[in-house]
Amino acid sequence: MYTMSQEKIKYKRPVEEKAGGVYSCDKVQLVYRLRFGEGQKLLDQMARQGWFEYDHWESRKFGAYRNQFSVKCGADGQLSYWLGVGMVAYGKSRPSDTAKLEFNPNKVGGERSLLWLLRQLWSRAKLREGCEVKQWDLACDWPEPREWYSLRKDARLYEEVMRSKADRTQYLGERNKPGRCKLYNKQAESGLASPLTRLEITVEGLAGPHQVAALWPTVYRMTDVQGDAEIAALNDTDRFIFATLLDSPDRLNELGRRKRARFAGLLEKCRYRVEFDPRAYARVLADVAQYAQAPDPHDPAALPLWEWPGVDPEFQPLECWPIERVDKNRNVKGVENEP
Repeated sequence: MYTMSQEKIKYKRPVEEKAGGVYSCDKVQLVYRLRFGEGQKLLDQMARQGWFEYDHWESRKFGAYRNQFSVKCGADGQLSYWLGVGMVAYGKSRPSDTAKLEFNPNKVGGERSLLWLLRQLWSRAKLREGCEVKQWDLACDWPEPREWYSLRKDARLYEEVMRSKADRTQYLGERNKPGRCKLYNKQAESGLASPLTRLEITVEGLAGPHQVAALWPTVYRMTDVQGDAEIAALNDTDRFIFATLLDSPDRLNELGRRKRARFAGLLEKCRYRVEFDPRAYARVLADVAQYAQAPDPHDPAALPLWEWPGVDPEFQPLECWPIERVDKNRNVKGVENEP
């Protein structure tokens, strides 16, 4: 179910975690192993759809997909998702019969063009191991200002972009690799009316809760310590040091032994560690896993639980967008169209 307004973020099947935040799937990559020759048939089928709007380009780079598409959707065409067909393999005269689909369920999971494409991919996939979840992003949202949260460095690659205390993005790990973490101001990015801080973690395949717990970074949430007598008694120099440590806890090791011990105790008073919720994660994982489950073509009500368009070969969106960008003879009631 979707929840959306101009003041709230859009979710699909959000799961509340134990600290009051929300877990969801923010992006998923599906890889399909197609039967011989079905990749070209899929391209031909897409080209025949008058309502199917996309940008297309080709790549000759080894390891990339030959045909790549940015499929446009949404009421005004501002949303999109990505499809790649036919991976270019070294030493092969033709691209492999594979396809890769990448989309954000929170944004486009209910788009009928995506559901049509999912059906097309499954109808052409191999019977055994036809689809796998390559990787996906777990989004963890907390309804507080970005200034209240801090991501601690660990052995992973660390990057930071800071324009202000509120507009600060911290990264851990390599880009597009499992274990990549990003902590940022979701309110500023999406123009939301209320504060929202998001942590995104890239998960490999259908990793279980124990595997993700090992990837979970150290994230501290600051608490209100204005009335603490010990902190109020700090002199100007120590107050400056304390404020610096709140933003960069890792700089604690730069202090001498006595000051380090003192400020370590103060830091523990004003923050707590945001813990991973394995139960909430397991519920999100179950939803993600359903995308890799083949639907029963004879029983639309059977698993998976994601929106299956049905078995009608004439299934197609009733309307296309925007109406002024397509031929008026297309997608009109009574006019035949390819499935």
